[in-house]
Amino acid sequence: MEENKKSSNNKALLIALTILLLALIGYTFYNNNDHKEAVQFLQDEKEQIIGNLTAMEDKYDIAIAQNTSLSDSLTIEKEKIVALRDSVEQMSKVNSKTLRRYRNQMSSLKSTNERLLVEVDSLRLTNNLLTEEKDSINSQLVFQTSYNDTLVAQNIDLAKKVEIGGVINVENVKVSAMKMRTNGKYTDTNKAQKTDAIKVDFRLMENEIATPGDKDAYIVLMDPNGKVINAKGTFNLSDGAEAKYTDHTIVNYENSDLDVVMLVERKGDKYEKGTYPIQVFVDGKLAGEANLLLNDSFLGL
Repeated sequence: MEENKKSSNNKALLIALTILLLALIGYTFYNNNDHKEAVQFLQDEKEQIIGNLTAMEDKYDIAIAQNTSLSDSLTIEKEKIVALRDSVEQMSKVNSKTLRRYRNQMSSLKSTNERLLVEVDSLRLTNNLLTEEKDSINSQLVFQTSYNDTLVAQNIDLAKKVEIGGVINVENVKVSAMKMRTNGKYTDTNKAQKTDAIKVDFRLMENEIATPGDKDAYIVLMDPNGKVINAKGTFNLSDGAEAKYTDHTIVNYENSDLDVVMLVERKGDKYEKGTYPIQVFVDGKLAGEANLLLNDSFLGL
């Protein structure tokens, strides 16, 4: 009788362990499916963005092939779409935050896309009308030619605005004079003779339509007489000219606010009393300016 009771208990325990094992397997399978579904959803979202950008690029190709006065503007916008699509395709890790940022950028480009394509259609219809009527309505031809000249001027202005809109601006340019303590650490100073280095802090501002990636940032530090201090070399300005620079760094810009700190250590003679202008350039364009005022030390202290 005891053996029967023991056998019954063993069976009950075995059944309980089997149910527990099945429940654990079910829970693991459920969680694994949830994870796979989330990953697949993000991947589908990525592919959808790529598909939408490719469709926008195809529309630009068709519009550019029409060879209207808007071709330059269309080409500029197409290049932005291609750059954004390449960024999406090259994502090493798909996540919702990055996809949301890419979708916002795509939305901005889409608005410009729709506006330009409407202008292309309007311009094509206008040109067709001009061709049909030029032999019979000479006065209308003169009027239409004037209208087209206006459109060309507007398109050039639009292209300039698109270029300006993609410029990365800088704010909060802060310049500080630093002196080195005996322990090797820097502290702030406003005394010319005690200045061992000049620290320049600035922020690259968020710009969703700017092209992301590595950006060349240059600072030009001038003495009170306008001479570039500690010139390391020259760089090309956006207008093709060359200029001397004091320091240079490469920053990875991802269309969002980015803080940058650069330190210019003193070489040779000490700084003199006066105002030191600072200029910050990003990709050859002047992006920010500031001034540093250095005073004389009192009794050499």
